[in-house]
Amino acid sequence: MSNVIQLKSTGGFTRMDNDLYKALIRADLSGRELRVALAIHKLTAGFNKEAVKVAALYISKMMYEDEEKAVSERANVSRAINSLIRQRVLFRDGGSRDPITFLPVNEWKIDPKSTVLKSTHCVENTPSTVSKITHIKDINTNTNPNGLVVVAAASTDEDLESEPEQQGTQEPVQPAPAKADRIPYSKIQEIYNAVCGEILPKCLKLSTKRKTLIKGCWNLEINGVHPFRNGEFWTAYFTDCLTNKHWTGDNDRGWTADIEFLTRQDKVLKVLEAL
Repeated sequence: MSNVIQLKSTGGFTRMDNDLYKALIRADLSGRELRVALAIHKLTAGFNKEAVKVAALYISKMMYEDEEKAVSERANVSRAINSLIRQRVLFRDGGSRDPITFLPVNEWKIDPKSTVLKSTHCVENTPSTVSKITHIKDINTNTNPNGLVVVAAASTDEDLESEPEQQGTQEPVQPAPAKADRIPYSKIQEIYNAVCGEILPKCLKLSTKRKTLIKGCWNLEINGVHPFRNGEFWTAYFTDCLTNKHWTGDNDRGWTADIEFLTRQDKVLKVLEAL
């Protein structure tokens, strides 16, 4: 039996420029970045368009058949889009509602990759290639009381760990309740400062008001999912906020947003609905 598929029976084709095709093969992109790039190509060249207005959720639905999975991965797709824009593979003049297109291959600035060793359960050192941090600003790391390194924003889809709120000095230490009941305010503060700290005012202290606003984000439910209980979602959200030029100071007053403004429920929904 032949394993050759006749082209005429595939149901159509999407043309691709040879230089772009070779460049995507050679580019040291992450798997998600490559999939997003191919989706953008499908939506542009596949429909004879130079650029396309497309939401991150739409691309996520192209990548995942399961509706719930597509919704939960929307923030990661948005992050991949921003990473491709920063590496000059894609171009978008404005915010998330503006058209997006490919830049010429000779303008691409692909991040260099680094190789690290990780130990497997068999105590065998295996080389593992990881991408350079694709956030706008480098993310700091801290060490928790157990000596474990805690990254301000998770580099995987791992949920944020909850942290107990401060109790009175005379109160006995209580066992930590479920994650949904305790909010890792300090880690969210670190993510904000890492992503926005050199463009927007740094968050030096979490007041009661700020904690209340963060709690509103933490408990926000969309299609049965709590997206803000994931470290990568906070990183992607704050990154998307920086694409709003008015919020970053491009206005007649020189005003800039801060963590209180960005965690207001109306502003959160404005950003999410634009993805």
